[in-house]
Amino acid sequence: MKHLIVFLILFLTTTALNSPTTARSDHEWETIELRPCPNVLEEKVTFLETPPEIDGVLDKRLGVLPVREFNYLIKSDAGNPIPTVTYRLAYGVSFFYVYIEASADSMVYNDRAYQNGDGFHMVLAKPQPNQGPTEEFYVLACSAVKERRMEWTRRIFWYYNVDNIFIPTSDDATHEFHDGEGTIGFELLLPWNDVYPYHPWLSDGVGFNLAFVKAFGEGKRNSYKVKNATLGAENKPREYALLDFQEPALESGTQSYVIPKRNHIQLGDTLHARAVTLSASPGREALRVRIKSGEGATVRYHRVDYDCDAGLTPHDFTLESFTLPYGGYQVTWYSRENDSEGETGLTILPKFDAATLTDRIEGTKKNLSEGSYHTMRFLVREVEEDLQTVKPYETCARQRLQIMRLLDYIERSRQGNDYFASATRFVRRAYLSEIDNTLQPYVVWVPPDFDPNRTYPLIVFLHGSASTERNIMGFQRLIPDDCIALGPKGRGPSNAWSWDHAQDDVAEAIDAVVTGYPIDTDRIVLTGFSMGGYGVYRTFYETPEKFKALVVMSGHPDIANAYSGESGHPNFNQSEYLMPFNEVPMFIFHGKKDLNVSFEDTEKLIDKLRQAGAKVEVQFDEERGHEAPSEETISAYRRWLDEVLRE
Repeated sequence: MKHLIVFLILFLTTTALNSPTTARSDHEWETIELRPCPNVLEEKVTFLETPPEIDGVLDKRLGVLPVREFNYLIKSDAGNPIPTVTYRLAYGVSFFYVYIEASADSMVYNDRAYQNGDGFHMVLAKPQPNQGPTEEFYVLACSAVKERRMEWTRRIFWYYNVDNIFIPTSDDATHEFHDGEGTIGFELLLPWNDVYPYHPWLSDGVGFNLAFVKAFGEGKRNSYKVKNATLGAENKPREYALLDFQEPALESGTQSYVIPKRNHIQLGDTLHARAVTLSASPGREALRVRIKSGEGATVRYHRVDYDCDAGLTPHDFTLESFTLPYGGYQVTWYSRENDSEGETGLTILPKFDAATLTDRIEGTKKNLSEGSYHTMRFLVREVEEDLQTVKPYETCARQRLQIMRLLDYIERSRQGNDYFASATRFVRRAYLSEIDNTLQPYVVWVPPDFDPNRTYPLIVFLHGSASTERNIMGFQRLIPDDCIALGPKGRGPSNAWSWDHAQDDVAEAIDAVVTGYPIDTDRIVLTGFSMGGYGVYRTFYETPEKFKALVVMSGHPDIANAYSGESGHPNFNQSEYLMPFNEVPMFIFHGKKDLNVSFEDTEKLIDKLRQAGAKVEVQFDEERGHEAPSEETISAYRRWLDEVLRE
């Protein structure tokens, strides 16, 4: 849990670099129902007293695990071969285990192999009434990897709940793969802590879906699924079948597991927790629980002793009312009777009253620029909305830090110091929209040696799908030292920069930066990655007079129609939409191994752009997939940009 929360914060505040995009395919997809999927999987998940060895090969002792078959096969091409694919499941007090085996001579290592082969992705979810789709879930993605730069795909949470993507697992999660003797195998050992709060004995059921992707070369693949539902959809709930877990039993001794009932509380509240102990015979458990500060010092110590029956014994307990200051803590526990131990995060929040903070901001308004005033009001509203929607099992580090920053900003402004007017590097700000009177966020990069007496070129970066304005923080290499940069939100993560006032947001965010900083409006360069690449085409098509040059990285020429399911959005595969690009300097990058956005589509589009008169410089990478540009490409981009800005 600790690793998940830390990386969730890092993700939300830095990059959404590899945002997925709907790929177009020249193949005809075919879905085959191998057998109906029951609401509850028929075979119970086997209990293991000790975890398996993880090396990609099934341990001999695990040969007793039931062999499970997938229920659906989705083929990218009707002519694809159909290798035999099976899977096995098991669980322990502290872990969930998955083994997948396929008949194949060797492993295929495609870009994002969890999605394009060879690899798999898996849903673990909170069931809903009547087994309806759920917005609380993890989608774990595991890939066969042979190149160091793709190690991030070996095991990663592709999605968490509805709107978070690419969160690394803890170091305790283990995934290995193996090929030989006509089979390939994948093994995963996933700590229950990584998918907190799901646990067979401590949560109200566990929803499950699994998709294994077998590739045939770089273009064709089969996807085997337990339930015929999309596991990798953006900003959507997930469907699932229910797991049925075997009644556990130990030959000797005890094993325990503990979770708090909340992972964030208000200052002064009491913390409640639940333990469950599995025992081979009647006995007694002795747990020791520590509350540790962010520096690792023990600030509270608790003894939790209770009698255990043979089998499972749940035990609720309360930690004393807190007199601790607000802050971030770790709850660690261990058993004096066995090897069980664990930890999870805890946030103690300061008292927060949005109305009071808003009134205090109003009282210092005379000391603030208009943009700073709107930014502080936006941050109050954002924290208020976050605290209303945060789940009980989530920590609130981001919200806690935001409250503390707000208090600091307000105190500075009371003393006549406008923080946002003088801040440098990446600064998250907000403006008041003239469209609907809403406060909208954006991120601006201000050079560390910013000089208000000179003018700067502006780099506008449009984020990829499932991402936000913070996405620009992962693309700092695109920003020269003598430029200011802007990352608009576009009012949504996956609207293809085409609806929900996305284009209005780009225009208003640019206006806000031009108003707040000395921008040379004759040198505004529009850039974007993945869905943001389409956003570059779309935004320039709408307002060509604003931009001096364009940069498209792994961009899709027609994603708005694909995402919306409707026609009528500009399709830049069609020459009629390319007339405004005449004489426009463009830099286009695309990886030749990109299986999410067609490289061939970009090649064809470049020819059409040149025919329309665009001045296109191209950088292809033989080994890159749907990912950030290489250093070689960045160097070429910097040389090109320097020439464009000097013209």
